[in-house]
Amino acid sequence: MAEEVDVSVENLSFAYGAEEELALENVNLEARRGELVLITGPSGAGKTTLCRCINGLIPHFFVGTMKGKVLVKGVDTRKTSIALLASKVGTVLQDPSGQLVSPTVEDEIAFGLENFGYPREVIEERVEHYLRFARLEKYRDRNPHTLSGGEQQACALASVLAVEPEILVLDEPTSNLDPIGSHHFFQLFNQLAREKQKTIIVVEHKLDELIPIADKLVVIHRGKVILSGSPRKLLKDAKRMNQLGLKVPDVALLFALLHGKGLEVEEYPMTVDEAYEKIVKILEERGIKAKKVAPAEEARVGKEAAKAGEPIIKVRGLWHVYPGGVEALRGVDLEIRKGEFVAILGQNGSGKTTLVKHFNGLLKPTKGEVIVYGMDTREVPVSRLARLVGYVFQNPDHQIFSRTVKEELAFGPKNFGLSPEEIDERVVKAAKTMGIEEYLDDNPFDLSWGIRQKVAVASILSMEPEVLIVDEPTTGQDYGTSKEMMETFKRLNEEGKTVVIITHDMKLAAEYVDRVVVMKEGKILVDGDTRTVFSNVEVLKEAYLAPPQITQLAIRLREYGAPVALTVEELVDYLAGLLGLGGG
Repeated sequence: MAEEVDVSVENLSFAYGAEEELALENVNLEARRGELVLITGPSGAGKTTLCRCINGLIPHFFVGTMKGKVLVKGVDTRKTSIALLASKVGTVLQDPSGQLVSPTVEDEIAFGLENFGYPREVIEERVEHYLRFARLEKYRDRNPHTLSGGEQQACALASVLAVEPEILVLDEPTSNLDPIGSHHFFQLFNQLAREKQKTIIVVEHKLDELIPIADKLVVIHRGKVILSGSPRKLLKDAKRMNQLGLKVPDVALLFALLHGKGLEVEEYPMTVDEAYEKIVKILEERGIKAKKVAPAEEARVGKEAAKAGEPIIKVRGLWHVYPGGVEALRGVDLEIRKGEFVAILGQNGSGKTTLVKHFNGLLKPTKGEVIVYGMDTREVPVSRLARLVGYVFQNPDHQIFSRTVKEELAFGPKNFGLSPEEIDERVVKAAKTMGIEEYLDDNPFDLSWGIRQKVAVASILSMEPEVLIVDEPTTGQDYGTSKEMMETFKRLNEEGKTVVIITHDMKLAAEYVDRVVVMKEGKILVDGDTRTVFSNVEVLKEAYLAPPQITQLAIRLREYGAPVALTVEELVDYLAGLLGLGGG
């Protein structure tokens, strides 16, 4: 690896505007040419602020008090224009819609290349290459803002990667992508670093796949660097990282917990393959042999139906065709029962959001029907359905519009014609449920992305719907904050609400929901109880999905009697019992 330092952050501190609280405090960081540096930390830790300092948005766009220095290719970012820095540093923002400016996907990918004056043949070659890589070929003539959130993110990534800058600063570049899409881009980052000696600085919460390929791991907490070094060495702090709300690889956490129960472990694994080899070696040394196992069960629809009530949403032969002829749904049949907690999964563009928008009448069927509480959605206004079915958008900024959080939460109840006293009561209750009471007088657009997501959910809860539909509720959140959000939905479900979530986070789906509906190309591929669906790796792969790391490992250990585990704790309990380990 070359020794040249591409990015040097020296004793960097920064506070926004006139604020006294530091967003970053005495941060030091080096990224050498050809290195892949992974930056992680809890939501609000200062990761995005650090990215803005490296690409020059701070101090040239975001004003505040900056101390220390940031050098990019030896150039001080404070003394260099953003335009010049952009020729050296390619940036993908946390919210992809904020950087999409062209009328078509093809134009978007070509935009940077054209501005830097690349020859036509180079532009055409790279546009075709990155359209294929981002799986956007069939969308080349679509306006980027008509794509799904994940497809928008893939488009933004492709447009930056096409320029092939020397340094890439990527702020949660795959937060909206399906697991296979994320895997493709992670492998590309690795290839760019290894083969083309690009310097990659990536902020991510998805550590399972990035830790094994990263050269350096940096953990930021409350504006300070608290861990920095080799990922494999830092995994010895897996329990501490987990307590900080970081999504450490399941297999590393598994060994950390087994170590706490008395298993001697010198080095924690980073991948499923490593974990499997280590466990098999331990089992064989103790005389525990493999045995034949039955094949995975087929998914059973409605295993949890006995606990749920009657069907309240009935989808029959549903087709939806968007203007321009895009067939988003193709003959979907589905029932949602009262009291269920359901996850709808699938690759980007598989029809998930289109499907749930039919549940409250935001979209009407092209063919087929959707019956909600006995009402045909084609014959009932959205305002009436909204009393029963609440829908939280994937991007909170597409939903929020009021001047204060309190006004946002009061908007729905006001439109229902409720009394001021009841409106206030509902606002306070919804704010308390989402833990945002302290922000009621704030402008929601001044709040962080994560808090805005909570505001969006609270604005729907204040209308007290029977069914809550949440589209990608944990995008851009650290694992700890995501679990808090899911715990809220779990509590609402236990109180009687029917909850439907769309998510790419297979780990959270495994831990919380009772039923999984997997979509592919506008159709339902499989529908069943969570454990059975997640045990069928091949079916999930067909939908460009993969079960959580711990489930993959448990499936491989079935020959040793392991259950199909959905959580790390389940497999810890089994292996501890098998190995005769004590508590800890």
